[in-house]
Amino acid sequence: MDIHLESFEKLVKQEYSYDTEFSISAADSDTAGAVRYTHEIDKLADHPEVRAVRIFGLDQDTFEYFISRYGKQLHYIHFFRNKSVEDWSLLGTLPDLKCVNWYHNQKISKLWDMSGNYSLKALNISDFSKLHSIEGIGKAPALEWFEFGDTIWSTSEIDSLKPLENTGIRRINVSVKKIGDMDISCLKNMKRLEVFDCPANLFTTEEIARLVAECPHLEGYALKPYITFMGYSEESRKSDVPSVIITGKRKPAFPIEGNEKRLEKYVSQFNSLVEKYRS
Repeated sequence: MDIHLESFEKLVKQEYSYDTEFSISAADSDTAGAVRYTHEIDKLADHPEVRAVRIFGLDQDTFEYFISRYGKQLHYIHFFRNKSVEDWSLLGTLPDLKCVNWYHNQKISKLWDMSGNYSLKALNISDFSKLHSIEGIGKAPALEWFEFGDTIWSTSEIDSLKPLENTGIRRINVSVKKIGDMDISCLKNMKRLEVFDCPANLFTTEEIARLVAECPHLEGYALKPYITFMGYSEESRKSDVPSVIITGKRKPAFPIEGNEKRLEKYVSQFNSLVEKYRS
């Protein structure tokens, strides 16, 4: 698995050749009280060759119908705005399932039992309002790629990363507003971990520097003194100003030009912290 891909979708397309998904809408809208039906789901009966599905509008009954009838033929399922599903435990009955991408849910509050998902390599969970614990993820026997957090709304919170500690996961991406215990020390015990991505302002500079010192092989978006980006210019009305975000909680962002010495100071402070924890 190439862990340096830019997105979950690119992972699925490159690693499993799912360039297109068989798309299903199981409701006429995603509003409360929508008329839900199964004849769209049953189109899969005419396509036993389909391995990748993007499905929208499931409630609990139609979710169970979909998984019970067609789940075992699928390797990749993209659940898009199935926000009324309350119990996703049937996913645990799919031994050949390789990838799950689930965007937006308002009722699920715990992970399903993944011990029977022998082929599950990649899992992306985004914009879940009630899911804060990832307890049980260690039961996934083959999981290598795990993403959790926000796609649209910057509101996701997670209790702890510690349930990941004894897993074989190689890449973690947590795009969350807050981690309850704010503890990333567990990552140094993950022997196969190669990439850890998180927002640049999620942890303090010192916490990130310590992680870099203790895990020199680890790569990640925020595991460096600063992040570069193109800032907005009032003069040009475009995002064409080379700028930086300094890594660390409550650290600033500013244009590079005219702030070179300021940037050097932050880089020096970061490197000094790394050396402190290496010694």
